[in-house]
Amino acid sequence: MPTRLTRSLQELRSFPSQFWVLTVGIFIYVAAAALAFPFEGIYLHTELGVSMSMIGVVFGLVPVAVMPMQFWGGHLTDRLGRRWVIMLSVSMGVVWFAGFAFVTQVWQVALLVAIESSLGWPLFQTASNAMIADLLPREKRQEAFSVSRVAMNLGVVVGPAAAGLALGFGVTFRELFLAAATGCALMVAIMFFSIRESRPASATAPEKHRDAQGRSGYRIVFHDRVFIVFCLVAVLPVFCIGNFGSIYSVYITDYLGVPYGEWGMLLALNAFIVATVQYPLVRATRFKNRMVLLAIASAALALGIGGSAFAGPLWSLIILIVVMSLGETLLSPVASAEVSDLAPEAVRGRYMGVWTIAWSGGAALGPAFGGWAMDAFGGRQAFAILLVEGLVGAGLFLALAPGWRRRREQAQAARSRPEAA
Repeated sequence: MPTRLTRSLQELRSFPSQFWVLTVGIFIYVAAAALAFPFEGIYLHTELGVSMSMIGVVFGLVPVAVMPMQFWGGHLTDRLGRRWVIMLSVSMGVVWFAGFAFVTQVWQVALLVAIESSLGWPLFQTASNAMIADLLPREKRQEAFSVSRVAMNLGVVVGPAAAGLALGFGVTFRELFLAAATGCALMVAIMFFSIRESRPASATAPEKHRDAQGRSGYRIVFHDRVFIVFCLVAVLPVFCIGNFGSIYSVYITDYLGVPYGEWGMLLALNAFIVATVQYPLVRATRFKNRMVLLAIASAALALGIGGSAFAGPLWSLIILIVVMSLGETLLSPVASAEVSDLAPEAVRGRYMGVWTIAWSGGAALGPAFGGWAMDAFGGRQAFAILLVEGLVGAGLFLALAPGWRRRREQAQAARSRPEAA
């Protein structure tokens, strides 16, 4: 009789080879970026003397200002194709990290953030999520998104750990940024030579781009009230986790006195937990109410990140990182699977584009608020506010849970009707 592990391995082997090539590419891309991104806020604050409020503006408000460009990304993903958009977005990573290595003024950083936020990682999320949804059937997407997140988090294990060792041996921040740019260039080469286009035929057929009311393009997306409400609620836990990379790093190093090397190890611990727990946890809960799962994720992120307002010794931070990591394991794959299920095939790229905007908006507004709140109220007070905000998100997801169950039962009944006939 096959064991649970055997069934899991059999299911993974059934995933198409292109999915695995994309997954390997994601690991390389994120590992390269993770050499540098945990130290960007620290570099600006300690090396260039930029205030926390200004860091919040640059990493928070600048992405919000260029966010309308991301609508174009969803359109390109449907019309131009997933493969070319992935290569374009990762190329912006080369520009971002190579440019960051030589910046001397805040306006230069803001320009790089604007380029990256409009054509870089958000565009990659849109196109890669759409490609995963193209490659996998509906019943396997939640696990597929969790596998891609495992690859991301393995990259975040390798990147900061390598960066921490390198910094210990005297490598400069600039050299880390240049190494990250080189890794992004390798990802572009892999995508060019090893990935084929996955865009479905319906995305290129004009007659498929209209719904029953004659709406097309983004009009379909913005008339989907269920989807829009879902995105608005999901912004709350993303707002919370958005502080983790830039603002949280400064908080625990400057305010709590955690050494840079220990911060790198804490980040690696977060990524290791997510990488090892995410797939089995997501697979075990794949038939559960997704709104309940997202409520749990939002609460765990609130406690893990916002709870640092009450942190003391290093061991307390370790516990909070573990709690936060468990929330992170559920948030992205479960939410991405829900978006892929809500999206009509012909405009899947646009749905993923709006979802990316919701995610990017929360992730951008989080550090913008966090940086301002730390300067205005103090570090612990700022993170206490994040604790409350994340718990509000959990409550709103629970309020959506009955509606999700009804939609799922209706969808299952609709799929069974042809067989009954």
